[in-house]
Amino acid sequence: MDLNIQVTDASGAAVVSVGGELGPDTAPAFGKALDHLCGKARPVMVDLEGLTKIDGLGLSVLVQAFRRLRKHECALIVVAPPPGVRKVMTSSGVEDFMPICRTLEEAAALMTILQRNATNVHGAISRGVTPEGGGPH
Repeated sequence: MDLNIQVTDASGAAVVSVGGELGPDTAPAFGKALDHLCGKARPVMVDLEGLTKIDGLGLSVLVQAFRRLRKHECALIVVAPPPGVRKVMTSSGVEDFMPICRTLEEAAALMTILQRNATNVHGAISRGVTPEGGGPH
């Protein structure tokens, strides 16, 4: 099994482009790359366009990174999974909670919205505004 991993920057986020097969032999390298980015606590877009196969271990690595970034209030967005990979994501339930976009441009737009919403929520909390719109108590 071969896996190609390339990390670049776009729209204030890291873009991890993955190609090849993601399985038992390659998941550790993928996990290491994602762990490094999670440690930087910055948004991540994972471009799966070049991925030909994914198994449960590969999905597990992706989910762990998603959860870890979420703790840092950062997003992980999956981009362009091919039909076979998308089918595995759907059948496993990953698609139910992890955002998936068709293109990097779509993911960058979603990332901007998520960051804006997070900023608005934190600003409201720091001002003592409740979700119902009330002021400080």
